[in-house]
Amino acid sequence: MNTKYVAIFLAVIMVMSIMSIFIPKGSNGETEDNLVVDAVGFESILGEHVDHELNSLADGLAVTPEGVVFAEYVDIDGIKDTPLYLMMGNTSQLDSVYGVSVTKLYSAEYANQHSFNMHVINPEVIAFPYYLSEEAYNGYYFASRSSDLYNVIGNPMLFGQQDRLEDVLDIMEGDANASSDFSRVMEFVEPGAPIQQVMVVNDGFADQYYFDLMFLDDSSLSRTTVYLNPTDGTRNNITAYAAEGPDKGLDYDIESQEDILKVTVTLDSSDFYTFLGEPAW
Repeated sequence: MNTKYVAIFLAVIMVMSIMSIFIPKGSNGETEDNLVVDAVGFESILGEHVDHELNSLADGLAVTPEGVVFAEYVDIDGIKDTPLYLMMGNTSQLDSVYGVSVTKLYSAEYANQHSFNMHVINPEVIAFPYYLSEEAYNGYYFASRSSDLYNVIGNPMLFGQQDRLEDVLDIMEGDANASSDFSRVMEFVEPGAPIQQVMVVNDGFADQYYFDLMFLDDSSLSRTTVYLNPTDGTRNNITAYAAEGPDKGLDYDIESQEDILKVTVTLDSSDFYTFLGEPAW
């Protein structure tokens, strides 16, 4: 097994830094008497609540502001009984942000280090400490979690810096346009994958890169990658990997256009580590 590519592969599928965020109590200087800690339903929060379908990367990008360089969707519940869940690490840190289970997540990052997240939680209760903003933004109130991190309540929960969440709400309310940064790559994405990522590439094997993982049935696993403007070296590498695929039990399906290379690799899921070790470019 090529350990270099295993390391790259595992790094690519790691969930965002939200997994390690510590939310301090009382970080805004409010008194402990004002700290809300009881578990209550969403209806206890004044104003509008987020109501947006989050079942895919495309759903997340539909409310993501322009300029995104990395986006990720994970259906945590959907992979819990599969080997894919082993790649998530310890999800209890993520659950601790809300005091209940996070069942789906979406994350988006920007070149200026800003980011925002969306989380579907179950049950839909507020079981975490917060301070509610005195004024609403476009009808939505912000629940302060620390000096610069906020939630907007709903399904999904929005999480991030206030200015970025305001941009997301503007899109949700039809007052701004969503990102078109990955529109060409997303044309070639099929629905259904529980793990999906798309990113701007900086190391030169393509301009953009999409990948997903999913089980086709109880015994077979697939990895789909889409490259925007792949280099000749990437195309040549994929051709070589495809030629060697049958010897490893891997089946390659390749679609090539002038600016797009789409590669779907399938394998019997019983040989999971062979799948992990297969280079992607």
